Amino acid sequence: MNVVYSNTLSVKDYCRLRKSVEFYDIPEAEVALALQKSDFIIAAEADGDAVGMARLITDGTQALIMDVVVHPDYQGSGIGRGLMERIIKYIESMKGSRLLVNLLTDSTKIAFYEKLGFHRAEGMRLLV
Repeated sequence: MNVVYSNTLSVKDYCRLRKSVEFYDIPEAEVALALQKSDFIIAAEADGDAVGMARLITDGTQALIMDVVVHPDYQGSGIGRGLMERIIKYIESMKGSRLLVNLLTDSTKIAFYEKLGFHRAEGMRLLV
C-alpha cells in the first residue's frame, strides 16, 4: 500500500473520515471554518482516497492535537503513527517556543499515544 501525506484535506473527506469512526456529525460550514483556522493539518491518502487525518491548533504557548482519525479499513497499518510523527515534527519545528501539548483521545487509544512519548496527566497531555 502506497500512502501519501499532504497538508490539505477537503471538508467532504473530513466529514467522511469522522463518520467512518462514528464521531458525531458537524455541519460542513463549521468544518470549513475549523479547517481554515487549524495551524497544521495532515492527511493520509491511499489509492487516491483520504484514509487518515489529524490537525493541530495552537496559540503559541499551548497546542491541541485533535481529530486524529484513521479509517477502520486502514487501522493497524502505521498510518496513525505517520500522522502523529508529522504533527510532532511540526511542533518541534516551532523554534523558541515551550509548548504544552494537549491531546483529545478516548481511553482505548492511550497506549498508542504513550508509545509516541505522551504521558497521562490530570487534564493535560504533555509532549516530552
